[in-house]
Amino acid sequence: MAGSMRTLAQALARTGGLLAVAIALGAGAAVPAAAKPDTAQDAPSSAASPPEPTKPLPERARAVLEAHCPACRDASGVQGAPLDLDTIATNPRLVTPKRPDASRIYQQLLAQQSLTLGQAKEPAQREGNGKKAEAGGKDKAPDTEETAPPSPAHATPDEIETVRDWIESLPARDEGCRDRAVIGKADMEAQIDRWMKAAGEAKAADTRFVALAHLWNACTSPARMKEFREAATTFLQALARRNGAMDIETVGEESAILTFRLSEFHRPADEEDVLIDPPPTVVSGDAIPIDWFAAQFLGNARPGGALERMVKSFDGAALSAAEELARSWNGDVDLLRAAAERGLPPADLANTLSKMEGDLLLPARRLLHGVLTRAAWNRLAAALDGRRPTDEAATAPAADEIDVVLWTDKPAYRPRDLVTLNASVSTACHLTLINVDKAGKAIVLFPNELEPENLVAPSVTIQVPGHDAGYQLRFDESGEEEIVAICQRKRRDPLGIAYDYEKQRFAVLGDWRTFLRTAPEREREVRAREAAENARRTRRRGRSAPVAPPEAAAVDPEGPAIEGRAAIYVPIAPAGMANR
Repeated sequence: MAGSMRTLAQALARTGGLLAVAIALGAGAAVPAAAKPDTAQDAPSSAASPPEPTKPLPERARAVLEAHCPACRDASGVQGAPLDLDTIATNPRLVTPKRPDASRIYQQLLAQQSLTLGQAKEPAQREGNGKKAEAGGKDKAPDTEETAPPSPAHATPDEIETVRDWIESLPARDEGCRDRAVIGKADMEAQIDRWMKAAGEAKAADTRFVALAHLWNACTSPARMKEFREAATTFLQALARRNGAMDIETVGEESAILTFRLSEFHRPADEEDVLIDPPPTVVSGDAIPIDWFAAQFLGNARPGGALERMVKSFDGAALSAAEELARSWNGDVDLLRAAAERGLPPADLANTLSKMEGDLLLPARRLLHGVLTRAAWNRLAAALDGRRPTDEAATAPAADEIDVVLWTDKPAYRPRDLVTLNASVSTACHLTLINVDKAGKAIVLFPNELEPENLVAPSVTIQVPGHDAGYQLRFDESGEEEIVAICQRKRRDPLGIAYDYEKQRFAVLGDWRTFLRTAPEREREVRAREAAENARRTRRRGRSAPVAPPEAAAVDPEGPAIEGRAAIYVPIAPAGMANR
């Protein structure tokens, strides 16, 4: 082979797909035919179609979430009351409208199913990656290999698909306000200046302002803005020296700023700094964000202090208003909300986040494709402003979760651009990356024949393809590609996935929705094949009991079986239109 050149050839082709995988071939080798998808893996013939719906989709989704989503019950508020789907749908921590694979409640339903079925009988005889699994034949799996029946603790595939349908049916958070002008700092200052000039010097000197502009910027609907204004008015009236007697006005065409008279405001002297310290993230000019104000007020009501005494004096309406505003501030922050607080279009903030490196890389990428806790966003916003965060505490994931951060090397692409995927996880686990194209066809990008080992260490950036991996990833057509990450502590392969590198260098899953719905059935088939193969291998060796082949490296064998998921959506613009 000396003196020969290496060539790039297409080793995997999918009709209509956007993703191309180029493999570096040995010199002199013939260009292989494109790998054919394993039609047996595309969709098991015995897969039953989901039943015809008998109730409206939201009602069916609510029933599934009430039974299987503890986080939904916590977020919905009143214990024992029916789940408030509107509250859940607008909670960025739980739901990303139209994108179920990126929605926490959907991820948790899949994880419950995967962990329950996967651990019902841990496959001690799971074949290592890349081994050829033989199906059929007269061999029967030993009784010890029978899969336990599904546990009622997890949702059924049809129930999970109902939640997927509901999330896909939701309007995008910015759908109703894509033409809405962002209210920035300069706009707010101009509105306040005009109001003060019209009010006169004496009244202006006695007036302070609270802002709802960041809520307006975050695509809050007109009806919800009205509710926030009413809550703000109720809360401020409860703080008046004479309860309910404060003169409150709205400022600007959007009514996104409210006034109150300082002389009518009851501000305890010993708590003064709590109420006037500027918020860490909002670019609000001379106005204080009302939801931050309420969160500060309630959060700093120390036992026996003046603020606590004031809170105890609130009637039910005032306390409910203050708590509603505080929840608005204390909730998790997505890109839309973060940009709204800074008075920027989301695309402008996204461009900034995509360039951040070092210690800010992970929180920036997490926000770019998902959500941050309020504390994490406060720290990131402070860094964006060149300020030192006042709260340096790290936000660690829960012990029963794996935090997966997934991102690409560029924010957008053009057809034929090379792409590198990056991932970081909070605990050691077995990582799987799946591409879903715009036609809904799915393929496993990692692990693969050239990079079969998928155990990754925590807090280390994993790149796919890796250096000298021998293949490249390209997006062939304009559109949007989805990348799904699954990382499991106990299992190497996600539910229903088996690798046969003698047939496919990259495992083809077929239609993504069909795969998800039939994953439990696929898993049973995989285990049956593995058990039969192990039994045949045992008889050939003349042994009386199965001998397990080498398994993937153990990850905390005494710890719980946990799973983390993430999904990102990558835009591929027509040639000549993408920002490079």
